[in-house]
Amino acid sequence: LQGNNKTMKFLRLLLCTYMMIGKSLSFVTPQQQKQQGRMPSTSLQQSDDNNNNDSSSSFTRRFTNPVLDDPFLPLTDGTMAQIVAPALQVFYVTLVQAPYPSWLQLSSRANSELLFFEPGRGSLVAPALIHGAGLACCWLLGALAAKAYEQENIDPTVSGYGQVLLAVMKAGAFATGVLIFATQMDLLSEFGRYVQLGESPETDLRLLTAWTEGFRDVLFEAVVITSMRMYLAVSIARRKGL
Repeated sequence: LQGNNKTMKFLRLLLCTYMMIGKSLSFVTPQQQKQQGRMPSTSLQQSDDNNNNDSSSSFTRRFTNPVLDDPFLPLTDGTMAQIVAPALQVFYVTLVQAPYPSWLQLSSRANSELLFFEPGRGSLVAPALIHGAGLACCWLLGALAAKAYEQENIDPTVSGYGQVLLAVMKAGAFATGVLIFATQMDLLSEFGRYVQLGESPETDLRLLTAWTEGFRDVLFEAVVITSMRMYLAVSIARRKGL
C-alpha cells in the first residue's frame, strides 16, 4: 500500500509538472499578445490598402490612359450620341405632336447667333447639337469606365455577343448616372437650392419635365448606341467568317 501511495504521489507530481510546463510554454505576455494581435491586422490593412490603391489606380487609368483597340469607335459613338439620337428624338416628338423638350427651345436671337441669321430657320439644329454634345460626353465617360473600347468588348469572336452587350449595358448605366448628376447640378444652379416634389406647382412642373426629358434621352441613346454596337459586332463576326 505504501508503494502504491508513493507511486500515486509521483504520478500526481509528474502530472502537475507537465501542466506547469505546458502553461509556461503557452504563456504570452500582454505586450506579446498586443503585438501578435496587431501584426495580422496590420498586414491585412496593408494588403487591403494596396488592393484599394490598385483598384482605384486601375479605375483612374480607364480615363487617363484608356485602351482603344478601335481608335475610330469613339468618334462613331460620339456621332451617334450627339447627332443621331437627338435627331430621332426630335423626329419622334414632331411625329406624335408632343411638346418640344426644354432644351429644344431657344430664342430667335440665340438661334441667329448660333447658326443662321434668319429667325426661325434651322431653329432646331443648334439646340439639338448642343444638347447632344452633353449626351455624347456622358456616353464617352460611361464607355471608358466600362472598357467598351477594348477588343473583348467589341469583337464577339473573342468573348461572344453577351460580353459585347454587357459592356454596352455597363457603359449605359454609368452614363445614366452622369446624366442624372448633371441634371441635379442644373436644377441646383437654377433654383439655388435643393428642391423636391410637393413644394410648389412650379417646382413640381420643372422636376417632372426634367424627369421626362431625362427618360427620353436615356431611351433614345440606349436604342441608337446598342443597335450600332450590335451591328458592328455582327459585321466583325461576318468579316471573320463566323
